[in-house]
Amino acid sequence: MKVKLTEKILTILLLLIAVGALTIHPAQEVSMSTLGGDKLDTLFNIVSYLILFYFLILYWKGFIYVTTRSPLHFFLLAIVIFSLLWSEDLSSSLTYLRGLIRIYFLAIYLAMRYSLREQIRLIAWALGVAALLSMLFSAFIPGYIHQSPELVNMWSGIYGHKNELGYMMAWSAGVFFHLALSSYGYRWLMWALCGISLCLIILSRSTTSLTILLTMILLLPLYKCLKQTNYKLQVIMMTSALMLLIVSSVLLLNNAEIVVGTSGKDLTFNGRSDLWELVVSKILERPWLGYGFSGFWTSNAASNLRATYDWASNAHNGFLELLLELGLLGFLTFVAGFVRFFVMALNRIISVAKKPEDYWPMQILVIIVIVNFSEARLLTPSWNWLMYLTTSLSLTLSCE
Repeated sequence: MKVKLTEKILTILLLLIAVGALTIHPAQEVSMSTLGGDKLDTLFNIVSYLILFYFLILYWKGFIYVTTRSPLHFFLLAIVIFSLLWSEDLSSSLTYLRGLIRIYFLAIYLAMRYSLREQIRLIAWALGVAALLSMLFSAFIPGYIHQSPELVNMWSGIYGHKNELGYMMAWSAGVFFHLALSSYGYRWLMWALCGISLCLIILSRSTTSLTILLTMILLLPLYKCLKQTNYKLQVIMMTSALMLLIVSSVLLLNNAEIVVGTSGKDLTFNGRSDLWELVVSKILERPWLGYGFSGFWTSNAASNLRATYDWASNAHNGFLELLLELGLLGFLTFVAGFVRFFVMALNRIISVAKKPEDYWPMQILVIIVIVNFSEARLLTPSWNWLMYLTTSLSLTLSCE
């Protein structure tokens, strides 16, 4: 599908806003506000809404078509909207719902107007700018490095926190790594940006982000084996991979103290496992519908939990957070969509993939799972959910 240059520029602007490259945050110990103040955030939000509204008017038939082709994602959004009826904090739910709807509109537009290969190149523009700005601000503006004793010299880039920088650079390194292996032109630039992103992950000291990148790299040989036309070989490879995963998990559990010790963490994952026990008890109190979208942590229902863990503003696990907010109804709807995404991504590897960039949809699932083990980034107005949603919608359209 041919897209005019003006539209591509507007698309890149939307992605720059979504990736956070235009709202630069100092380290949280320096300031909680973006460079330029909260008014700058508001301005970019208004700009993104106006651009999306323009695209909606221009391609309203396409928006409707994409929505009807992937009902699971929009049934999940319907659950979110109806959860306002039982939300424990309606004000918080409405605030985050606006951002989530904007993510849905952007995901629909990207899936409708660009192929997956075109999307990965547009995404690379946004992530490349974010990586270069993060290197610039962390290296040459000392006030943007964390100042607290426990976070000394851990870079935060333009994101205000080391973990946020690490997560975004995991996306960046992954994109440029796949493009470097796939592209014939400007390969040196892809490798350079991949290297910069990797350096930022190391300097942020985000072990989760480094795990994501290493996992993606190690999975590439498996993807190539899955492309073999011999069905028996594919079954053997999948079985071997599953057995390897089981053996690795057993070894990890039996040597957990050694493993977590090397990463500077303890067996409670910095207190997360203790928090998870209390979160599970809250989930069991309202298992079917939850406490409403973004309606738990600022409500009276969470007061005792927040008093015990004053650092917890979410469950620090995306799957538990989803159960907490939308109950089993929302969680099972997400799982059904996730399984469908996995099947489509696997089918793309086996029957379509010609270059490493074609493995990117499956790699997105790897990032989603690993990130949400220790952070709550499912069904939120975030880059992670945008990538999950737009790729799933794109796979659906490409399968027709």
